[in-house]
Amino acid sequence: DAAYGGFFMLTDRGRQAMRGIERAESITLDPHKGLFLPYGTGSLLVRDGSTLRKAHSVRAVYLPDTEHEPDLVDLSQVSPELSRAFRGLRVWLPLKMHGIGPFQRNLEEKLQLAGWINAQLREIEELEIVAEPQLTVLAFRLRLPGQDDASINRLTRRLMDEVNARRRVYLSSTVIQGRFLVRICVLSFRTHLERMQMALEDIKAAVAKVVR
Repeated sequence: DAAYGGFFMLTDRGRQAMRGIERAESITLDPHKGLFLPYGTGSLLVRDGSTLRKAHSVRAVYLPDTEHEPDLVDLSQVSPELSRAFRGLRVWLPLKMHGIGPFQRNLEEKLQLAGWINAQLREIEELEIVAEPQLTVLAFRLRLPGQDDASINRLTRRLMDEVNARRRVYLSSTVIQGRFLVRICVLSFRTHLERMQMALEDIKAAVAKVVR
């Protein structure tokens, strides 16, 4: 599953993080994430296309026979969809117009921004970085000595709500081993250093309001 992170293979750091991906039999990729394209643009890469045909090929008298047209890729025979939108155009056209360079530079920027916010949050005494960014996702929670997990979970959720209520950035959450964590995912073409600075300001303000 490389839906979120697969396109970071276009960067040196991404290739290091995903060493071994070439051994996969199939890989999911979402251009609407890592290539910043319109939502609903997903893709699947497979080593052996015949496995898809075995799973999805269907025959009916009302369907055209494409078996004897070797140059035609009949997508209805390799997926559940018979009718589909021309999603490939959303990927082909931007790459044709701009080349791969702008996409690589955007991905590099997101890696740098995730590293920057991670370093800044590490300096806040009341926060604990639970998951360092392998790519551009990190997770943190409040660090409150003497408080039990239930209290820390409740206050960490309140911190997230305080930040989101300011409506300048949006933080999401997850729960790992009963611990409520706040997630930052840097993967929008509109996200630059100024937005990450806003996130840091709002997190610091929320910490001050919730803890101090």
